[in-house]
Amino acid sequence: MTDEEQAREAAQGEQASVPTHAQRQERQARLERHGLLIFLGQIIGIAAVPLVDAGSQSVPIAYVILSLTIAITTVWILGYQRLTYFLVATSLLAGIWFQLGFAKLAVFGPPPILLFLLVKVVCVVVCIRQAFRAGVPSTQRIYCGAASFIMLGIFFAGIHLFVNKMEIGHYALPAEFEGSRHLRWVDFLWFSFATLSTAGYSDLVPVGSLPLTIATMEGLSGLLFPATLIARIASLPTEHSD
Repeated sequence: MTDEEQAREAAQGEQASVPTHAQRQERQARLERHGLLIFLGQIIGIAAVPLVDAGSQSVPIAYVILSLTIAITTVWILGYQRLTYFLVATSLLAGIWFQLGFAKLAVFGPPPILLFLLVKVVCVVVCIRQAFRAGVPSTQRIYCGAASFIMLGIFFAGIHLFVNKMEIGHYALPAEFEGSRHLRWVDFLWFSFATLSTAGYSDLVPVGSLPLTIATMEGLSGLLFPATLIARIASLPTEHSD
């Protein structure tokens, strides 16, 4: 084969490796669908709360399973297969630990709660990485940013619940509710999003330095997240459509 023929074949190979306009459009549409699915998954997780809530103090097992399924599916959709397998295996081990009644033997808290916090942290990180990744359409970035914000609220709700359950902090109901009902798990979810969104309805009062510090950090996150991350997402260059 002559040098001219080799150069021609190399040029043809490079041309074949360059995605066409139709291929780029299909990839962009696929990424946007992924972002929409991730965002809708978080909305479903919030909308399912009244369906599983029975007024109990502990988080219903059904909601834990649903939330973990949505979170692990999010990691899988974003292309982290090995991380997905690790989270699935860890979830199964935590479930077995809980079913065998060993939860009280844990020093740092029940494994299901710790696993829930771990999975939520992982989901927030991978969604933010996807939002900042080069060549990602702006729609995908917005969906991932919004999904990260929702997951951040659920993560802080888990932190508040963990602190209260481990009795390293205290949360009190308003005076008009004292004696009329007990503290429920949905109170922490409501308090978390009221704090993260800076609505501040004060339906739950953190008592002590640790709960107050966590609430302060969450409030700051609610202010800084839209101002920095979402603004940064909008300013990043998107994938060329030509």
